[in-house]
Amino acid sequence: MKILLNTRLLNVLYFVMFAALWSACKDDDAAGTPVASSSEVKLLSFGPSGVKPGEKISLIGNNLDKVTSVELANASVPGSAFVTHTSELIVLTVPKEAGEGKVTLKTAAGDVVSKTILSFEVAVKIESVTAEAKPGDNITITGDYLNWIKEVRFARDTAITAFVSQTLTKLVVTVPLGAQTGPLIFSAGGTEPLTIETEKDLVIPVPKISAISPNPAEREKNLTIKGTDFDLARSILFSGVTAPITQFVSKTPTEIVVVIPKAATKGLVTVVAYSGVNVTSSDTLKFVSDSVKTK
Repeated sequence: MKILLNTRLLNVLYFVMFAALWSACKDDDAAGTPVASSSEVKLLSFGPSGVKPGEKISLIGNNLDKVTSVELANASVPGSAFVTHTSELIVLTVPKEAGEGKVTLKTAAGDVVSKTILSFEVAVKIESVTAEAKPGDNITITGDYLNWIKEVRFARDTAITAFVSQTLTKLVVTVPLGAQTGPLIFSAGGTEPLTIETEKDLVIPVPKISAISPNPAEREKNLTIKGTDFDLARSILFSGVTAPITQFVSKTPTEIVVVIPKAATKGLVTVVAYSGVNVTSSDTLKFVSDSVKTK
């Protein structure tokens, strides 16, 4: 099938294409801005915004032949690598590691920095994620274009935006206290923002109770709770008591010693993790005084 275009339509298309390139990243030529002197390096426009790394962008201006290199976020392109370099036009290939940010023209007389942001369209790819970690531990994510990730969201809507380290191929983040077992959700920037969810869950351990003693116990006396991962324990709940116990006689990863509240009643003992997950004892806590009363 053929598509025929008349001359008038072609002229309209050419005008639209030119206007799009010029206005997509129009920079310093706002109304009222003085015209550059004959020797001043001036950046008038750059674009198109939304190209992909590895594709070409154009910079339009005055005296651009004096530009020695172009600095993009996380990347530098020397003059020797320009595809085109004239007084009015620089064409360069966007480096893969380039990020979102302002454009800086390097010259012998000083830097010329754009007022607007240049962004790209990137295909963020997640290849691997640490399988299991505790809150406070660092996990490593590998992939491609990870320098564009803006946020990592854990289960229960716990999100972080500050990372331990971030490069093109590796991201290291600290697991927050509120994280629970579940997939990770990554939010990435660029002209086409992405949301990526991992297929596999990040496993977050929770405390486990193996024994409580003494049992029967006495109220307002110490109770010893043995188990694992108690470094993740935030509080203890007793039957009959609404308020959680957050002050411990002692706490190690394998043992918690806590004073039994006066109002505690017969029932299960619950350890509450920082993630909000409740873990209950398999044995029912009983009391000596209750045993005496039933006789």
